Amino acid sequence: MTREVLTSKDIKSGSSPKVLGGDTVPTGKDQYVDRLLKYIPAEIVTLYIFVLGIIQNLRGSGEKEDIHWIVFAVFCILTYLYLRKMLHVAKIQQLIISVLAYAVWVFALGGPFALYGWYNPIYGEILLPIFTFGIALVEAEK
Repeated sequence: MTREVLTSKDIKSGSSPKVLGGDTVPTGKDQYVDRLLKYIPAEIVTLYIFVLGIIQNLRGSGEKEDIHWIVFAVFCILTYLYLRKMLHVAKIQQLIISVLAYAVWVFALGGPFALYGWYNPIYGEILLPIFTFGIALVEAEK
């Protein structure tokens, strides 16, 4: 299975992405659940949760805030690069959706946002399911 979202347009034009590892060539467009799974960068979110556990052990609040934001930014970049270079996702819309999905997951987990007085965990608890299930309605074209 390729990680790039396949649309009806891709199938009709014969421009479906390269299939790696000897998988069969896809013959139909991705359905809602397929898009849902392909848009969420689960590998990156998992790595972020691991690193977040390490960051929580930092003592200085200024240092902790800086490290939080640096890690958040680096993982945004890594999300894009991982999908583009390692999983061969060429659709810019899908890459943007996946980076946004990562950011929404970080917001829901608290991340650097939790260091500020305005942050309330309920915001992330509401945003995450709405974004996650709503974004899969979009078929990334380009």
